[in-house]
Amino acid sequence: LFWEVWDKLHEEYLDANKLKDDQMVYGAIQGMTAALQDPYTVFLPPKQNQQAKEDLNGEFDGVGIQLGYIKRQLAVIAPLEGHPAKKAGIRAGDLILHIKDKIKDIDQDTAGVTLPEAVTLIRGKKGTQVTLTIMHEGEEEPREIELMRDTIVMPSVEVEMLKDGKVAWLKLHRFGENTDDEWLKTVDKIVSRAETGKEFAGVI
Repeated sequence: LFWEVWDKLHEEYLDANKLKDDQMVYGAIQGMTAALQDPYTVFLPPKQNQQAKEDLNGEFDGVGIQLGYIKRQLAVIAPLEGHPAKKAGIRAGDLILHIKDKIKDIDQDTAGVTLPEAVTLIRGKKGTQVTLTIMHEGEEEPREIELMRDTIVMPSVEVEMLKDGKVAWLKLHRFGENTDDEWLKTVDKIVSRAETGKEFAGVI
């Protein structure tokens, strides 16, 4: 059936210039994964795949939000400390209802949007603006929040000392290309502190 439709389009579609085989293949695969109705199972075409690699590298231009879903609605899992979203008052648990960006000609609701699609819509060049319609938990009316994009740097490994420096809380946020190196350096710093008795300084 798939190839019957494929051949039919190539034989009889009115505007042959719109038949781009690579895009049609990508679209077919995206439809196959979308049929599972699982927002975390998706196919990434080259552009979106590149964005996923940027996430793994931990540096990109955006607003500083970890995205996810709350009851199938796009939501903020956590705003990143020191970045635009957090500074603008966006909180963990906020629902993202609408995305607007004049430069990218985006003005759409988020119903049915996958995570890679949401990343594409919200991410953009440093210094450009995106407006998110946000519903704060416990509030009755949504609000529009304008965000200026900036360079986001996300270490995959962080450490915090607890109980007067006697316990090291080692946090692994994600697996990325630099995670192995970051992990080893962080462990070395903890061991070095334990051996010297020096105060631990900040977050890696």
